Amino acid sequence: MKRLIAILLSSFILFSCEKGETSRAAPIIPPIETMVIDFTQFADNSKSATITKTNWIYSASSVGIWNLIIGTTFAVPVASYRAAFGQEPTQINDLTWEWEYAVDGFTSQYTARLLGKIQAGQIEWKMYITKTGIGSFEEFLWFEGTSIVGAKSGQWILYHSPEFPEETVQIDWKKETSEVGEIKYTYVREFDDQRQIENFNGSTLTYGLQNNEFDIYVNIHSYNSQASDFTDSFIEWSRTNFSGHVKAEYFFNDNDWHCWDSQGNDIDCN
Repeated sequence: MKRLIAILLSSFILFSCEKGETSRAAPIIPPIETMVIDFTQFADNSKSATITKTNWIYSASSVGIWNLIIGTTFAVPVASYRAAFGQEPTQINDLTWEWEYAVDGFTSQYTARLLGKIQAGQIEWKMYITKTGIGSFEEFLWFEGTSIVGAKSGQWILYHSPEFPEETVQIDWKKETSEVGEIKYTYVREFDDQRQIENFNGSTLTYGLQNNEFDIYVNIHSYNSQASDFTDSFIEWSRTNFSGHVKAEYFFNDNDWHCWDSQGNDIDCN
């Protein structure tokens, strides 16, 4: 009789554990800001009438290169990821969830399938995208990454395209309180579309928050075709009034800060 009770008790515990595993909550999707840096202030400010904007324009063009890479080359996977936040996931097994949905905003038809798998204290993410119609392609792993449980830090790897399924941009990010405190883009593609050596390989942009009058900083280390070498730029600005300054020895021929006001006009630095 005691043996029978022990067997029944063990079975009950095992059933309870299995039931608990299948009822756990879906993992938290890292915010879109872990993939896309918000540089809209640069774009909006360019509409104001000014006399001279050299300092601001240089800064805007420097970050604009990276905006172009993320916003154009990866327009489809970024839009697909953004759309995931309005979807309900399906639990595939004890550790894996799936978000599957159509992606709006394009003339072609895309279907996205985001997988999130709990694995040893972190979440593994994979975004598969399928295109139908003209230029169709079968399910393609367009990006993947990891985040620690709670979505406080992580990494993304973005692949170039179905035609060139190779690592192109690595994104490392850290979240502080409710905001992404730091995000770093690294260009890791080794060859361009013509299969020539990609000079931009190794270029980086680091964006972060700081406790300062200029509470946003951007440090850029990237290949400069005019210099035929890597150059550095350091940019800081205020989210409150958008005034800021930039330091770029190659462009300004000095190592001083060069400032702009809230309208983007060049001003003397204090």
